[in-house]
Amino acid sequence: MAIDVRATLPTKINLIRLRREYATVRRIRRVMEEKREVLLHFIRSVAEDYNRYQKEVFAALEPIYTSFYRGEAAEGPERTWAYSQSVKEGLRVRVGTSVMFSVRTPTFTLVADSIPSPPLPPGTSPDLVLAYLMLREQLPAILKLAQYQETIMRLIDELRETQRLINALDYVILPSYEKAMKFIAMVLDERAREDFVRLKHLKRRLAVAEEARAVAGRSA
Repeated sequence: MAIDVRATLPTKINLIRLRREYATVRRIRRVMEEKREVLLHFIRSVAEDYNRYQKEVFAALEPIYTSFYRGEAAEGPERTWAYSQSVKEGLRVRVGTSVMFSVRTPTFTLVADSIPSPPLPPGTSPDLVLAYLMLREQLPAILKLAQYQETIMRLIDELRETQRLINALDYVILPSYEKAMKFIAMVLDERAREDFVRLKHLKRRLAVAEEARAVAGRSA
């Protein structure tokens, strides 16, 4: 939280307190910077795994699309669409969470017995059947790819939030502490100079009074 200079009394106690808080905030800032570096490391690592795994999944999907398009060409778009529309929605995925450097990331697990089967009549193009069977095998891999992507997005969100906090510390909170400490130190220095001048004036008056008494004593 930023410090309001106008709401802070310029006292030595407040100056000491602000200096301690300032040191604590700077330590927090260093921790946040270390967290940012670790998040960047995790993002790079997960992104590399994602890119590698994406290529594998896309390579596996290519023959599925090829087989599906052949089957669609044999059956016709209307019948193929009718097959797909007759499939009941029942695919289920268990969603869990894991923690990666204090960031909660999702885990997706396919419920195998929930995969619906299209009601393909006898004589349906073998390419459509093959495409379905191959896609069924690749569903866990597709879910894992989605898990990688969601993990990266959450890590990036955490990185943005961490950077936002660092910016707030750098441009708002720490400067407000520095301004408050500078103001209090300036006021205390001014008071010290005033006290010094006042003390010198008082000593001068006391010396004059003492000298006057001494002169009066000699005159008596």
